[in-house]
Amino acid sequence: MLESFENLHTRTDYEKSWPDSFDFETDETCQTLFKPFIEEQLEKLKAFDAQRPSDITYIFHEHSRRVADDIKNTCLYMRLSDKVANNLYWAILPHDIGKKELPLNIWDVKSKPDGKLKALRRTHTILGALLTEEYFKDLHHPFKTLMVEIMLHHHEQMDGDTALSLPVRLAAIIDAFDGWRIFRPHYGKRDISVPGVLNRMRVEKGGTFFDMELFETFAEVKLPPQKKT
Repeated sequence: MLESFENLHTRTDYEKSWPDSFDFETDETCQTLFKPFIEEQLEKLKAFDAQRPSDITYIFHEHSRRVADDIKNTCLYMRLSDKVANNLYWAILPHDIGKKELPLNIWDVKSKPDGKLKALRRTHTILGALLTEEYFKDLHHPFKTLMVEIMLHHHEQMDGDTALSLPVRLAAIIDAFDGWRIFRPHYGKRDISVPGVLNRMRVEKGGTFFDMELFETFAEVKLPPQKKT
């Protein structure tokens, strides 16, 4: 699947689709402004998690770390540069910081959330983007653009009106995978194993929700071909 994914693009166009115009590790603005902001926001998200019930399974700041690790590993598997992989690692880390701007009591209900509650929860994408834009309102930088884009659009579907960039498409896949891997009371007997979640994403959601070329590449990262039997 990796080879077929690469064949969809000329190598030049493919690489230009990913964030390589800066290097988070050496860029002064990234190190002195964005990195402290991200670390501070993750600590605040951790403190928010500490106020939630003690028996919760879906812990937001831990989810953020796992998603960041997964996007970095997937980029490296796709043979993108270390720079691109690390840029995306840092860009996705704060994708859920808007959740702490919403009431505590909406996150840990035992029953399946209805449409109204889902819509309220989903506003965390806008709240996180607004928080970030306000914090850096006089600053223009490609990392800020990438970070806000992922915050705002990581729940968008492929059939929506938004033209999703490749980083956002990958972020959406990885965010959904990790969320569906964590047991919630309303899941019942749902299969939350790695193969089970990948199969649900593939069969029930498919191209309507996800970029399936990227999805199948990510699936190989989580479940290498030799382990599929």
